[in-house]
Amino acid sequence: MSDPDPAVVQRALTRERARRAKAEQLLEDKSRELFMSYQTLQESHDQLGAAMEEVKRQQKQLVQSEKLASLGTMSAGVAHEINNPLAFVFSNVNSLAHAVDQFRQYHQHVGALLLAESPAQSAEATGALKEFVEEADVEFLFEDCGDLLSETIDGIQRVKSIVAGLKAFARSDAGEMEPVDLIACIRNTLKLAHNQIKFNMEVVEDFDDLPEIRGYPGKLSQVFLNLIVNAGQAMEGTGSIKISARNLKDVIQVDFQDTGAGMSAETIKDIFNPFFTTKPVGEGTGLGLSISHGIIEEHAGEITVSSELGVGTCFSIILPKNEMRAAA
Repeated sequence: MSDPDPAVVQRALTRERARRAKAEQLLEDKSRELFMSYQTLQESHDQLGAAMEEVKRQQKQLVQSEKLASLGTMSAGVAHEINNPLAFVFSNVNSLAHAVDQFRQYHQHVGALLLAESPAQSAEATGALKEFVEEADVEFLFEDCGDLLSETIDGIQRVKSIVAGLKAFARSDAGEMEPVDLIACIRNTLKLAHNQIKFNMEVVEDFDDLPEIRGYPGKLSQVFLNLIVNAGQAMEGTGSIKISARNLKDVIQVDFQDTGAGMSAETIKDIFNPFFTTKPVGEGTGLGLSISHGIIEEHAGEITVSSELGVGTCFSIILPKNEMRAAA
């Protein structure tokens, strides 16, 4: 057998080296292309993350803006609710100031009687004391002061309660969820809405004993306020809203059943869509129910609506009792 031709071998080696160089170049190009694609994907991922964070920030800002808009709408009514107890507190304090002055004079007459050094001075002091007691009606003053103090304390407690409700409602819920007493939350919200609904809507409460749940009290108050005020605005004349809370097996169900105008099936389909509203232009943003829907979902819950034209509307809120589910 003859030896291979060196020229043939050389040409074969040259072709092999060319193929290998071409393959290596192709691999390098693909690796570079893959790396560039990864870089682009990473940049897109970072941009998407930043966009998501911006959306979350704007969503929180939108919720807070809607809440403050609600507060602005209620401000005149809340001021009236605060002014009522303040007015009689101010009147009672003036009456108590007058009573203190009368008691001071009574004390002076008693002191004069105790310091009398002669029978004549004692008789004169006794006569003056009796005359003052009759004129000032000291016995009535003692009784009246008790009532005035009780009414004043009650009025201050009412103002304190309204301010506490405002503070809880206006707070920007952030961080971890906290224990929430739903009944207290509903009742605080009713105090805020009282002036807007007291003339045309009776409130009926029907509450089971409820456990505390994990949640954001300010946001839940915002949902309750929205439903209560909407019910009042839906009344044609006067009506009522029944707020019931049921302690079910794994969940708590809160219903807001009103006797308002009701809604059509077409309206119900869009009721939770952003910017959808049946109110006249300038009287609603159309964000209230959309934000409420988002808040309930944030609590791992569900909000639904059923309605009939001319009969009324019922919004039902389902919230989980299990803390881990609620925190999720």
